[in-house]
Amino acid sequence: MEHSEGRGGMAEVWVDGTLMTVCDSVSTSDNRCRPGLMQGVSFRFTRDEAIDWNDAVYANGHKKILMEPISGWSYAGYGRVESVMPVKINFGLMTMEDPEWSTDEGLVGHFVAVPISCLELIPAPDGDYPE
Repeated sequence: MEHSEGRGGMAEVWVDGTLMTVCDSVSTSDNRCRPGLMQGVSFRFTRDEAIDWNDAVYANGHKKILMEPISGWSYAGYGRVESVMPVKINFGLMTMEDPEWSTDEGLVGHFVAVPISCLELIPAPDGDYPE
């Protein structure tokens, strides 16, 4: 953690040497995350719009793997589908589940482009984030 405006606000975090702007869903209302190494956290993203998987594949014809900042905590995510049910996409810096699942095994291995409305820092799903 580099900086946080508190729960629900913008935060800056380092991921493998890249400074990323995210929504802070780890701080509590009375305790803002302090700068330093964080453990027991992960990332998730939301989208404001549904995507068609065929369009997502077409939009990443150059087979890019990266998280391209748009503004604030919005990104253009370019990555490779690792699995379905749920869809897991490798964006290079991180692998995350897409909120729109698919059962189409044919997606696995394809490169996709995904509009990310909000990249969010959350307690790890296994619940081991120290409060």
